[in-house]
Amino acid sequence: MKKFSSFVALALLCTMFTACSNLKMNRPAAEPSSTTADKPSGDASGESDKKKSDGANIEALEEAMEVGKYNAYVQLNNYMTGRLDQSLTRYVDKLGDGEQPIIEKHFSFTMLSISANDKNNLNKQFGFAEKTPSFPAVDPAVVKLKPVMDDLIAVLSEAHDYYETKGYVDDNFAKCKELHPKIIKARDAYYATADEFLKAMASMGAERRQQSLKKFQDNDEQVRYSALKFLVDAETLSVEMEEQGITAGNILDLDMGKFKAKYDVLVEDLKNLTQQSQDDARVQKERLRSDYLNRYVNEAKEVKVAASEIIERVNKKSKVDDFDLKNRFFLENRDGTPEKFNKKLQGAIGKYNDMK
Repeated sequence: MKKFSSFVALALLCTMFTACSNLKMNRPAAEPSSTTADKPSGDASGESDKKKSDGANIEALEEAMEVGKYNAYVQLNNYMTGRLDQSLTRYVDKLGDGEQPIIEKHFSFTMLSISANDKNNLNKQFGFAEKTPSFPAVDPAVVKLKPVMDDLIAVLSEAHDYYETKGYVDDNFAKCKELHPKIIKARDAYYATADEFLKAMASMGAERRQQSLKKFQDNDEQVRYSALKFLVDAETLSVEMEEQGITAGNILDLDMGKFKAKYDVLVEDLKNLTQQSQDDARVQKERLRSDYLNRYVNEAKEVKVAASEIIERVNKKSKVDDFDLKNRFFLENRDGTPEKFNKKLQGAIGKYNDMK
């Protein structure tokens, strides 16, 4: 079964937290120090203040429009790499992706639904392709993606209704056999176009992360900087495994020299993040809620532990059991697997997004 690589998915997960940090940096435009009401009519400085105020308002509006569009695309990305990917994976794990469905003797199956709210949100997100400002690297990919994603969601929704009502009991799997090739065809067409969008978003996300880090440094927001840098470097560790082609199945082939060099950076990141998060004065200065920050730091610690477990497994030359390799749930919960590390990283991103 063809799937998006973990590199693309993780890069895009990090795009998600970049969007949230951008929103937090978009402070309301400062109120002008004086207005025309404070000065006599025709006063030159009053006119100048008004022009500055108008310019600031226009700039703030343009920035809000850009962030709004970017966040809509992030939400689209997250749905694709989240709920939709889970729905497709669950279907193929059960029925396969061959020409005919795999029907077990004691068949029972519940598909993940695609709700009316999901569809409504997707329509809104796709609608941003026609809105300003233009994102030349992403907008064309969104336009191409919409019709194939619409087709996929339509056939998945039809299949969900069929399996939810156990229609296969009534027709002896006739519609199951009719829907299966349609689903696989729609899925393959979706993968071909989705890849372009996901890569474009990964590139844009990487650029915005660097912009965010620079702004945090420039504004002396060291807690925020440390929090984001940890995630960026954790992603780098995941990318290293992806580029080496490492999964739970071949974890012992990991080039430990390359992995350890990036791991050491992550260890230092966590040390800095922990120290910064304990500086109450700085946390208050950066207008962060300590409870949300502490939850994020705890998740960051779990990411580091998951990386440490990979090192332990490789050092012990302990293969992942064949039974575990057949089930994503077990892979994501077994110590010392890339899958568990990626899951913990996703959890940390979620807590980062929650920070106020």
